[in-house]
Amino acid sequence: MFYQVWSEPLYIIPISELEKGDILLTNENSATSKVVRKSTGSNFSHAILYVGSGSYIHSDSDGVHSGNLQRLLFDASENVTVIRVKCNQETINQACVFARSKIGTKYSVRSAVNAKLKASKKENENRQFCSRLVAQAYEYAGIELVDNASFCTPQEILESQSTQEVLGKARKATDEEINFANSENPIEKQSYITNEILSKVRKLTKKDIQTLEQITQYVIENPVHDQQISKIYRDSGYLTMWEYETTKNAWRYDGRIFINLPLSIDELIEVASSEKDRAQERLTLYKGNLEQYFYINEIHKLEYASIHFDLYKKLVENTLDNINAAEYVLENT
Repeated sequence: MFYQVWSEPLYIIPISELEKGDILLTNENSATSKVVRKSTGSNFSHAILYVGSGSYIHSDSDGVHSGNLQRLLFDASENVTVIRVKCNQETINQACVFARSKIGTKYSVRSAVNAKLKASKKENENRQFCSRLVAQAYEYAGIELVDNASFCTPQEILESQSTQEVLGKARKATDEEINFANSENPIEKQSYITNEILSKVRKLTKKDIQTLEQITQYVIENPVHDQQISKIYRDSGYLTMWEYETTKNAWRYDGRIFINLPLSIDELIEVASSEKDRAQERLTLYKGNLEQYFYINEIHKLEYASIHFDLYKKLVENTLDNINAAEYVLENT
């Protein structure tokens, strides 16, 4: 395989350096980053919550969305630092649940720039910016990182008594890693589809709906829009996004293909173990959503609940196939 050689070094945080719940504070040389750092009195302009399994959630100009850590590159090693919250695993899990529930929420430039000035009654808190998302996630889980989670800066999170800096540093990315980071990104399509759904639902309902979770609540309370909102989901491609992954990475779901990847035995074992761990974490999430939509459908008899139940049933099945494929490799190497 051909890899483009990059003249300027770029840096990456290896997944092995992080633990679920870690917070990445970053800056860059862009004009926007400089304005945010100056206006907030911070050494950093952005805060990111690592939710495990190579994924993170953050709020940027495109709103709240998830990303792949392996696609996150930095111009210099000092442009990122990792801090860890002093708490137990259940607290971390709850913080990550909160962050996921906010995916799709619009970004508030005004709130981000004015974060150091704290709250104004005119501010719309049904919006997010990076440090608000991280601080509110931990506040939801019972940890007060800062005095005011709704209006805080990355620097305040860094200086929190509830956090400690992790010693590990970003390392130079290989050409292979840089090429992967710059390759086609299915998560960008997912973010686009999510934002499209939210935009159309807001237009239909004339409500300030910012998250998929808020759509669910709205449909329960306003079943008159059940079929229209269900059609928005079907037309968007949201319900079949999983097909891209199972087609492109068929090896993850078939042990016979997996075991024949061009890797050494040690590498196969490492990849299979990682795949199994990540899949088991997803399985817990998907099963919870499957159960939620089962009961919503039983109680409210909504098409919206039915199509989501079918979606999560398929995601559970795919994830079980992923686990079985990984176990096949581990048992036969």
